[in-house]
Amino acid sequence: MDTLGALHNADLIDAACANAFADVISVHIALRYGHCADAAEPDKPLTRQMLIRIQVFVQEHIAETILVEQLAVLVHMSASNFARVFKTATGNSPHLYVTLERVKFARTMLCEGTIPLVEVGACAGFQTQQHFTAVFHRHTGVTPRAFRLAHRNVGS
Repeated sequence: MDTLGALHNADLIDAACANAFADVISVHIALRYGHCADAAEPDKPLTRQMLIRIQVFVQEHIAETILVEQLAVLVHMSASNFARVFKTATGNSPHLYVTLERVKFARTMLCEGTIPLVEVGACAGFQTQQHFTAVFHRHTGVTPRAFRLAHRNVGS
């Protein structure tokens, strides 16, 4: 409120604009942080269209950090509600889904070329080579290097 007052006093915005802005912020705060925030958002199932929107977003941003909050915004839900209904719809938590998509992307890259393993991990969204190797091994049973070598032997 102090910021709005300062903007108004400095004649940077007019009173009507400041009041409208204050109303929007008040509604947002009440819905997001108020005692009945969850009541405003009943559990609604994820539709096929919502799941496709999430899948496309993950594929387009696979190399970046992807937060549950970002995915929730895509389907107009709170992060906690989204996580709950996503797990119900898919059987996996959003975090596990993103991780499995990263591994799938890395497998494709390992099969398609000779890109250095560190670059494959980075392109798949893993922060370090060690993390990439550990996660890849956990979900495939082999290291990225072993996976690449096995694929080359099959293709030769």
